[in-house]
Amino acid sequence: MVTESAAPPLVKAAKPPPALRYFRQVGVMIRAETLAELRRRETPVAMVVFSLLVLLIFSFAFDLRPGAPPDVLSGVVWSAILFSGMLGLGRGFAAERERGTLDGLLLAPVDRSAIYLARLVDNLLLMLVMEVVTLPAAAIFFNMPVWRPALLLAVFLGTLAFAIVGTLFAVIAANSRARDVLLPVLLLPVSVPIVIASVEQTAAVLSGPTLLAAFPWTRLTVGYAVLFFIISMLLFEHVLDE
Repeated sequence: MVTESAAPPLVKAAKPPPALRYFRQVGVMIRAETLAELRRRETPVAMVVFSLLVLLIFSFAFDLRPGAPPDVLSGVVWSAILFSGMLGLGRGFAAERERGTLDGLLLAPVDRSAIYLARLVDNLLLMLVMEVVTLPAAAIFFNMPVWRPALLLAVFLGTLAFAIVGTLFAVIAANSRARDVLLPVLLLPVSVPIVIASVEQTAAVLSGPTLLAAFPWTRLTVGYAVLFFIISMLLFEHVLDE
């Protein structure tokens, strides 16, 4: 009597670790949003034009010339960065609301903190693209030594801290009809420590070659960024549900 051979057991595909699956989700959302921005090009172009206009207006308003005091140059550059950054922050979640992208993400089996992290990276990339044009323009207008590694690090830390805080308040403002007015009202008071620390550490770097003189301000920037990053990761789910 011939017996049928037993069917081989089904081999289940190994599931990726939760951390790997989490960062894959973040990567997919970053890629999708980056491609969308590259197709539209409206937000990065508007941010670049706005930052250049701020630099140009300040250069005429204060009659800034090469060799101006470092604290003045630092304030002008950070004014251009922060106001242009708010323009990008406000447009990001508003565009997702209009396209229905955010509603689709909320229905998908995606961790809410992953949405925040992906949006944070997208906002940071937008601001860095804007700064790639803004800093050389500042070098041309004011003879500002922007190619110092310490200066680039100071600008990056301030930009990262501002993006961390701004991403949380951008989604809060996106739920309101008056989001264009509400975002600056909410964001600017909370960002005061970042603005002061960024301006001071940038001015210290312009006055000297290293960040040693600006270390207390750098420590404040990093500490504030870490604190708000933890708060944002914990509260983002509740903010989205509102």
